[in-house]
Amino acid sequence: MSIIRDPSTEEKRDFQNIGFKEDMGKAKFEKELADAGQNAIKKGLPFAEKVARDQFKDYYESQVKENMRKNGYLDVSEIKPIKMDMSQFSDLKNFELLDEGEIADQQLSKHNPGLDVKIAFKKWKYKGYSNTYTVMESGPEAILRARKKLKELEADTPKRK
Repeated sequence: MSIIRDPSTEEKRDFQNIGFKEDMGKAKFEKELADAGQNAIKKGLPFAEKVARDQFKDYYESQVKENMRKNGYLDVSEIKPIKMDMSQFSDLKNFELLDEGEIADQQLSKHNPGLDVKIAFKKWKYKGYSNTYTVMESGPEAILRARKKLKELEADTPKRK
């Protein structure tokens, strides 16, 4: 015995799936968030994904509460999609620098004999949040920097006869 039945054509016409619209808005937000995160990584900037998700969640929770208070029920057509400027989550004005330095990379040093490869890093914190974001130099950039440093050391060292 099945409790669930297929809706009639008349019922299908009046049916409004309230979950689907919310899911589409969230899917669009997730895509924008992923794209903005990738762009920040390419530029070597930190990206505060947690802050963006919190703002998205807070906005929709406030919209739902206001809608429920106003109508007594959830009217999805009145909930407006959020428009967020994703660049604010990678803007260095919103971050404070906690630490920066270099870390020895044994793997890159092993694959590049004669080079002491160190990867530069910067550790950031979004203002108002405790989350930290570490941005590290790419491997090829670290190798090029190590080679340049080695050439400078060789040029400064007097040659023995």
